Amino acid sequence: MGHIELDYRAIPKLHGCKNYWQWRILMRTYLETNDLWKHNDLKDTAITKFLILASVEADLIEPAYDNQSCKYIFDDLESRFSAYT
Repeated sequence: MGHIELDYRAIPKLHGCKNYWQWRILMRTYLETNDLWKHNDLKDTAITKFLILASVEADLIEPAYDNQSCKYIFDDLESRFSAYT
């Protein structure tokens, strides 16, 4: 069996608290599959940042994200939209 290509566009966009956990689980799994997340750490690369931000509704993206690390962005989204943190 050949290598399966995963398309990040299959991950539903984060649009708020209601789908945060679905988004987080799928995004983390996608990043792990592509060696961009290991040992509970995000690789701070342009592609990681793109994948995270491209999977978030545009009106949820903060201007400060432009100069922040991937971990900061991921943690900030969790603090804003996770009902359990």
